[in-house]
Amino acid sequence: MGTRRRLSFVSELLWLVSGRRRLYRVAGLSMAPGLCPGDVVGIDTCPGGLPSPGDVVVIRDPQRPGQKLIKRARSRGERTFAVGSDAPCDARDSRHFGSLSGEHVVGRALWAWSPARGFRVVNAVG
Repeated sequence: MGTRRRLSFVSELLWLVSGRRRLYRVAGLSMAPGLCPGDVVGIDTCPGGLPSPGDVVVIRDPQRPGQKLIKRARSRGERTFAVGSDAPCDARDSRHFGSLSGEHVVGRALWAWSPARGFRVVNAVG
């Protein structure tokens, strides 16, 4: 993602209806303070290719079929990438399950919303 984008509520609503965006609720503290339990995250489900280091991504958990994780891409090779947690204590990430392939990517996080913190862009960190 890399560049900052202005997100309009109406355009995001249209993307949600079209199926290009999906919503995920953050369950744990592994991405705090940027993403906290209860935050709703809007992801782009058609990102194409591997995530860039710094991108926040939703991935399919390689150890728990049917489960999804929200993590930050940390490094990228030719065909694989590694993810990490912003708050790594008690978090599962590539330190535990190794590198991932593109088939694990569900999408890239674009924005987050919570009653306490409102609507905000999820920035990639480079």
